[in-house]
Amino acid sequence: MSMKKLIVAAVFGIAGLAAFAGTCTITRISLVNTDGTHKTFAGQLDNTSGVNILQHNFVVAFLDSGNNVVETKVVEGCTRSVQDGKSGFFSATSSQPASQTNVGLARIAFDSTFTVGPVAAGDVSISNIVVTRTGTSLVVTGKIKNNDADKLFAPAACIVVRDASGNVLITGKDGSLNDLVQNATDTFSVTITVPNDNTARTVDIWADGLDGSTSAAPINPQSALGFNVSCPAAATATSTPATPTNTAMATGTPAATNTATNTPVATNTPTNTATPSNTPVATNTPC
Repeated sequence: MSMKKLIVAAVFGIAGLAAFAGTCTITRISLVNTDGTHKTFAGQLDNTSGVNILQHNFVVAFLDSGNNVVETKVVEGCTRSVQDGKSGFFSATSSQPASQTNVGLARIAFDSTFTVGPVAAGDVSISNIVVTRTGTSLVVTGKIKNNDADKLFAPAACIVVRDASGNVLITGKDGSLNDLVQNATDTFSVTITVPNDNTARTVDIWADGLDGSTSAAPINPQSALGFNVSCPAAATATSTPATPTNTAMATGTPAATNTATNTPVATNTPTNTATPSNTPVATNTPC
């Protein structure tokens, strides 16, 4: 994506936040064909507004090569809150053909869901992280433990996939975990579609939830960062030599008339027409 388009995206992202003392800026953006048919626009919201953003959505617009809006989507933030001085994440996949989506723009949606307010400290840990890549399918699993005396309601795991430059490629979320009392754990699992190449390089995991005290405020998201994404191991190449086939090729027909020279006219010369091939047959998906 060109620098001009990056700047446009950033300005679009902060335009609606002029009322705050500081700013919120959309950074680390990417527009990538993730499933072979449609493009995903993703990014990171850096909050320097001076307030804690709680519930929030993102408005994502997809534009064609003529800068015409072809689709607009509203998606939830990946984490439950974006505290002042922290970052949040989002991604949206267009339903339009990839050839029709050349630019992506995003901003926070100032709708009825948008709230600001206090947050709770919380104390959760993330462990047993396993990142498995099979073709275009990336599966991230792990455990979340509540170390706090207060019960953790509606815990969730946010997965952020980045490229080699640290730009956000796509996000995923598991919000189906059980409420956690002190020292209780639950397992999360998120499956994400990634490009069929080595674009996806690292995975970050963020965990949060609602504090079980009377405030019921979202806790500060905890993180486990920088897990490598490896391409699938190449499948063992197999060589199947072709079986030579001897096919007799008649190159002449015996003459019906007796000749004085008694020279045979017909000659049957076996010709090997099959060439053995030891070319490896790769069975793995390109990555």
